[in-house]
Amino acid sequence: MGEPSVTHLSQEQARDLASLAERARGELSRLSGREVSYSSSAVQLLDEWLDDYLERVADPPIPVRLLWTSFLGEVFRRRLDGWWALRDGKLIIVCPAGEGGFRGVAVREQIDRRIALGMAESVSYFYNATCIQLKVG
Repeated sequence: MGEPSVTHLSQEQARDLASLAERARGELSRLSGREVSYSSSAVQLLDEWLDDYLERVADPPIPVRLLWTSFLGEVFRRRLDGWWALRDGKLIIVCPAGEGGFRGVAVREQIDRRIALGMAESVSYFYNATCIQLKVG
């Protein structure tokens, strides 16, 4: 069986996700009481937001999941010069990896794992570990 196919999103679709990420960034700024950027510390705040939300709603609706996915994806995209794509119908960020290669980062799947398994699937840990893997090889 071959590799799953990857389809790049259109510029308009990518802009829509960036707009959603801006909404999430605004909410993170409001919740933290300070201006939040697209950084690893903002991903830590995303973990806290997920915890707070999941205490009230165990199964977040699709629009909320997409809001979180768009923010996590935009952090990867902006920090690692990646781009939005779909792999098997799920949102990913394709990022340059060591030695001229590329790797798809499954941001939507990570958000779903975080929701299902809690802090054991921390998005902050996922972000930091993935950044290290991408830079190493």
